[in-house]
Amino acid sequence: MTELLWLLLPVAAASGWLAARRTGRKSKRTLTGALSEDYIKGLNYLLNEQSDRALAVFIDMVDVDSDTVETHLILGSLFRRRGEVDRAIRIHQNLIARPNLEPRQRANALLELGRDYMKAGVLDRAEGLFRELINTGYLEAEAYGRLRALYEQEKEWERAIWAAEHLRRFSAEPQYEHIAHYHCELGEQAFRNGDPARAASHARKALSSDRNCARASILLGDLAVAEQDDRQALKHFSRVLEQHPDFAILVLDRVRAAYARLNDNTGYERFLARLREPDACQTTLLAHIDALHAEGREAEVDQLIDHELSRGKLTLPALQAYLKIQSGRAEDTAAGEVLNRAAHALEHYLQLRPLYRCNHCGFSSRSHFWCCPGCHQWSSIKPRELHAERPQTVLSP
Repeated sequence: MTELLWLLLPVAAASGWLAARRTGRKSKRTLTGALSEDYIKGLNYLLNEQSDRALAVFIDMVDVDSDTVETHLILGSLFRRRGEVDRAIRIHQNLIARPNLEPRQRANALLELGRDYMKAGVLDRAEGLFRELINTGYLEAEAYGRLRALYEQEKEWERAIWAAEHLRRFSAEPQYEHIAHYHCELGEQAFRNGDPARAASHARKALSSDRNCARASILLGDLAVAEQDDRQALKHFSRVLEQHPDFAILVLDRVRAAYARLNDNTGYERFLARLREPDACQTTLLAHIDALHAEGREAEVDQLIDHELSRGKLTLPALQAYLKIQSGRAEDTAAGEVLNRAAHALEHYLQLRPLYRCNHCGFSSRSHFWCCPGCHQWSSIKPRELHAERPQTVLSP
């Protein structure tokens, strides 16, 4: 109930302002009393969950003349925020039907009605209203922004590109990142559908929009792998390190597989060395440990762990991998079993930990998403740096 009272404060303010504006036409005492009486009556209905009666009172109250448009809009927004979208629609439809609205007032009503339909999930009606709003010449940035979000929700990427390109003309917010991702969506779709030429075309358009689009480079690398051109693929994957180092981990397995097919372990180690500068996340460190262990270079594994310990950067995943290696080395069977159990316990714990986190809303997941399911921001989900989870005290081997 307290939340509802806060939501109704703007209505009270608007009502008082309207009363003050119109004292020259009617008795201030009479008008203020009438507005207050109607407002209190509608408020009581709302507080008693009698929304239909409240709606009727408010529509009658704001039907006096066009000066009450702002109150009308505030009431419609109030109903929408309370989840009573059908009543918000009735409020805004009632407003649009009035012939004496000024053009900007009608544009505001169209925008609010479109938002009502968006919330109700009636996207075709919302789209029509936002397009109609564009034709009025008012609130173009709002209209194109809402259309972009609508097309994004519907995964209509070509239309989303159209809306984003037009939005650039009316908004100070750059749209290059959105447009690049929309082209990547189309490119990945084409790749899945067996059209590599179209996929490559969209990837290049994405890079034309945003030269630091790591996703486009990954797509071009995947296309090169499909064509059995590992060296070209590695060029694209390596470019990710320059574009968005945070996303380099996404190509780690791809790079390892490509170098393995080329039988170039040295090249893979050079790539890992680049990843580990200036600091290593847990996935990179694990990859380096695995690469050294696979070649039997145990002394170098020990040196790497010693180095991380001395910097206070040893992560739990790296410790788990090292315990597993040490369990296989142990000459004492009982000691080896203890180390193995400890490694498995840590592995089980780490399997429950999210690998990625959105740096905008905090959404966490074990899978990577280019668009955050929580806040719908693009490129905001990054691999987690697990340095915060490193053990407090670990003895060097």
